[in-house]
Amino acid sequence: MIRLVLIVAIQSASPAPVPRLVDRYLASYFAFYPTRATQAGDTSRDAELEHFTPSRLAAWIRFNRAMGDSGRAALLASDRDSRVDLHLMVRQTGRELFQFVNRRRAEDDPTFWVDPISEATVFLLLRPERSLAIRYAMARARVRQIPRYLRLAGAAFARLRPTRVAPEIVAGAADQLRAVAAFYRAGFVTAGSGLGQPVVDSAAVEGRAAALALEHGAAQLEALARRATGSPRLGADYAAVFRLETGVDDSLDLVLRRGERELTETRVEAARYARTVWDRVLPGRAMPSDDRDLLRAAFARLAEARDTEVGPYLAYWRGLVPQLEAFVRDHRIATIPDPRTLEVTTAPAFMAGQSVGGVFPAGPFAAEATTFLFVPVPSAGADSAGRARFFSDFNRPFTAMIAAHELMPGHYLQGKTAARGGHPIRAIFADPVYVEGWGTFAERVMLDAGWGGPLEWLAHYKKQLENAARLVVDIRVHAHGMSRDEMVRFVREEALQGEQLAANMWIRTLTTAPQITTYHLGDRQLRALMAAVREKEGTAFTVGRFMDRMMSLGSAPIGMYRELLLGQ
Repeated sequence: MIRLVLIVAIQSASPAPVPRLVDRYLASYFAFYPTRATQAGDTSRDAELEHFTPSRLAAWIRFNRAMGDSGRAALLASDRDSRVDLHLMVRQTGRELFQFVNRRRAEDDPTFWVDPISEATVFLLLRPERSLAIRYAMARARVRQIPRYLRLAGAAFARLRPTRVAPEIVAGAADQLRAVAAFYRAGFVTAGSGLGQPVVDSAAVEGRAAALALEHGAAQLEALARRATGSPRLGADYAAVFRLETGVDDSLDLVLRRGERELTETRVEAARYARTVWDRVLPGRAMPSDDRDLLRAAFARLAEARDTEVGPYLAYWRGLVPQLEAFVRDHRIATIPDPRTLEVTTAPAFMAGQSVGGVFPAGPFAAEATTFLFVPVPSAGADSAGRARFFSDFNRPFTAMIAAHELMPGHYLQGKTAARGGHPIRAIFADPVYVEGWGTFAERVMLDAGWGGPLEWLAHYKKQLENAARLVVDIRVHAHGMSRDEMVRFVREEALQGEQLAANMWIRTLTTAPQITTYHLGDRQLRALMAAVREKEGTAFTVGRFMDRMMSLGSAPIGMYRELLLGQ
């Protein structure tokens, strides 16, 4: 069925009206990646699982080449609204071609196979809009296909060349498969416990078969990890990946120098602010003369404003939601869509072992569905010291800023607005610099309007230093060979972050490059755009109008908003 859809699309990829062209691409995209259709709220492929045979991969490559050509031709004669959709579609064809043709991820990267299987049933099990019986039946249909999927993956794993893969990447992929296997042995069965014993018994059999296949794949990767000698760095590919994902055409060296300068400027600005509030946040303490020592002491103060148990911690998170909404409305920061469809909670117990956390947004095909924020919590096996470290890191001032970033006026507000916007492609292929830049920018907008106090400002500055450091180290690691020890030392000494965060940044850099650069890049672009619009409009400028207009095109590149707001 999927192959026929792709072939028809390839044969008919001649010039067409923009909506038909974009809809055709999305239909074929979801045929190739059915789990992503589920994430987007399209339930028509809920019983399907990816099927990456060599013939399907070859057809997908041909299709993306044809659609990229058609999209570029259509761009020449399109209005602004159509150009947004076409630009995002054409860029996605470029991403697909780069990962399959240039980087050969299906042949050389085990995470290509691991990622879809990790999310195969998550959205089905978590979404409450349809009955559990329907969702669980769809999930079971996918689970029954996991052994078939792992046979294809296993054949790809057997062909992986040790010199082409990095041991830490392969080992991480193996760990991920082990965790998913553990979920299908236990958690998956528990999720259907209310549907009767016959259903549970059948699901247990299906779950065990899936777990066996996953464990076999993990064993293959563990054996490969012991022989792997490749580098985790993108090296020569990094510049192209960076341009594809960020849309930034400046040279990497220029971006790096700018990021290094902005990190220094942020540290100076943060220290200047900390001096103005020192007596309020650390009364009676001598104020260090050195900026780094000053900020280390100020950031350490944040950790004192923390919870010690999950119950009060979750209650604080939940209490922030109505406070944020009221503040955004009262200060006219942005228009909040009604009704609120947001739930802040912890991940269900049955998902233990599965990769669940963060924001699960309503997709563009289910715009009124619930958006979930599953807050991070200490790991189940954490000892008292580990729990103390967790609550110190996720202290209340930090949480207040994360909530503004993730919820209102950050990702929930922007994502819900985009889902209602009538252009699904803008939510599905959202511009990453715009999205993460928006969340980071939203924090500063709230602070400037009076949200929070000195500790929240300090938490924001700490995050700003982290974001600038992410940009710098991502480029240095992948393009300049920066070592882990060098990166950790840089993050601790120049960005003044803790050991745990520095270690986590290393993993993020290796596995998600250049995603972690988008926070700083987008924030800087949005700040510059708001300053330019404020200068242009003078006394007529309002933050609320700016924010609403900055969501009017959906999750589009910031350059397109610059054209809309400034005519540039």
